[in-house]
Amino acid sequence: MVPRCHGTTAVPWCVGAIVPRCPGAMVSRCNGAMAPRCLGAMVPWCHGVAVPFFLGAMEPWCHGALVPWCHGAMVPSCPGAMVPVCHGAMVPRCLCATVPWCHGACVPRCHGATVPVTLLLSLV
Repeated sequence: MVPRCHGTTAVPWCVGAIVPRCPGAMVSRCNGAMAPRCLGAMVPWCHGVAVPFFLGAMEPWCHGALVPWCHGAMVPSCPGAMVPVCHGAMVPRCLCATVPWCHGACVPRCHGATVPVTLLLSLV
């Protein structure tokens, strides 16, 4: 079991990049590897919305697998995809500063800060 949702510490996500996740949680997510997540706990992902991560099951994050992302939307998490981040809005993966996510794909993270969709859309 990993500590989650306490404090304000950004956590390592992939290849040393710092991404705000569920503060205090340590998650291995490099090179498309599968990793156990919150072991049944709910993880705040976007605007405080809790998303279940398969009760601790192994999650495929590559090769087009679908995962709950925000507000129950199912989205692909691999290269080139447009990702519905919040409220169904579509934003490019590689705006602002990026971090490796899945075999070279990237997602907007802006140096570890959570970026509002409205800001991302203004950058398109």
